Amino acid sequence: MERGIYKIVNPEGKVYIGLSKNIFLRWSHYKNSSSMGSNSLLKNSLKRYGYDKHIFEIKEYVEFQLNLTEQQNNKILRERERYWINFYQSDTIGLNQNRGGCGTSKHTPESKQKISESLKGKSKPLDFGIKRKKWQYTKEFKEKVRNSPRCPVLMYDLEDNLIQEFPNQQLAADYLGVKKQAIWNVLNGYINKKSGNKVTHVKGYKFIYKSTYV
Repeated sequence: MERGIYKIVNPEGKVYIGLSKNIFLRWSHYKNSSSMGSNSLLKNSLKRYGYDKHIFEIKEYVEFQLNLTEQQNNKILRERERYWINFYQSDTIGLNQNRGGCGTSKHTPESKQKISESLKGKSKPLDFGIKRKKWQYTKEFKEKVRNSPRCPVLMYDLEDNLIQEFPNQQLAADYLGVKKQAIWNVLNGYINKKSGNKVTHVKGYKFIYKSTYV
């Protein structure tokens, strides 16, 4: 069995990251709409374009370690899934509906409905949400999030001279005065729908993920 992390790319270039203890068996399940699970984004993509129009790729093999328990091995598998979802940002601009590894960043319509039904008739405490908002919206908290080293990127000029390293795409975007999406387009080889050409630079600069630099 091939145990690890896999990637699915649809014709629009949107990425889905998944984990499985048997990747090839999991892929075969995607041919059957009733076996696709609860991810509506991926399910809709497979129905719209068809299974054969999607690119399937193994990103990483995660071997079962005999000196660890099954629970510990599964934890490692989930951590690697989270890493690749974060790497491709597939939970925000791709086909993943959460951050992976049982750590959701947003709920599906189905899960929202279940949560709503479970909370009916239950009153919230008077200070609900107040303490959270106090730290979540402070300047210090926002600055900490903005500068967090989520996925470092390297900036080069068009002559391949290293200009600067940034701890994340947002700071690179701030440096050039552009939207983060512009940096992502370069990093991931986005195809411009109008010209049909791959986006290779922004404002005269190229970007690559530091993890891919040799």
